[in-house]
Amino acid sequence: MGDDETTQRPAFGPVAAVVVETPLAHLDRVFEYSVPADLEVDAVPGARVRVRFSGRELDGFVVERREAPQHDGRLTPLRRVVSPEPVLTPEVLALSRAVADRYAGTLSDVLRLAVPKRHATAEKALALECAPPEPVPMPDPGAWVAYPAGPAWLRRLAGGEGPAAAWGALPGRSGDADWPSALAVAATTALSGGRGALVVVPDHRDVDRLDAA
Repeated sequence: MGDDETTQRPAFGPVAAVVVETPLAHLDRVFEYSVPADLEVDAVPGARVRVRFSGRELDGFVVERREAPQHDGRLTPLRRVVSPEPVLTPEVLALSRAVADRYAGTLSDVLRLAVPKRHATAEKALALECAPPEPVPMPDPGAWVAYPAGPAWLRRLAGGEGPAAAWGALPGRSGDADWPSALAVAATTALSGGRGALVVVPDHRDVDRLDAA
């Protein structure tokens, strides 16, 4: 088998286990469907799908892709993939199952509340491929050199660690020693390590000062 054939092979099995959106308690289980060739890539676990069920077309979620069916009869194929975005995570599925079991509900009813309704515009925005950000060099420590552990803390940030620190910034300092500049250095250091940074301040005036730094 050549390399091209290997890379084109579907990552999941040909059988989809689906939770169908039905309120009937005796149908509170997964149902198996075959996955047509044109849906192999999009029908990922967690994706919304449309299926044929008891003579009607209903929505559901793929919860698993299997190599072989556990059902003896002929499987009905999936009708279509509503969205390939895996909106149902394993953690949400497990929690929803536990809630349904604890309160004598059905899994589909809990999922209806646990998973937000589809927002096509938001999904399209997620699907856009963004260019990787340009690498950010580690900045000079600036005001952090005044603190005995300041430079070492920054180095750990740049190295991808998560060192905890409590900092009582003195008011009224100016220039590079002011707290906005010091926070800007810390945030940029986190970026240099390939991560993001979230800085929360009390009001818009502080936001403006941070932006200027």
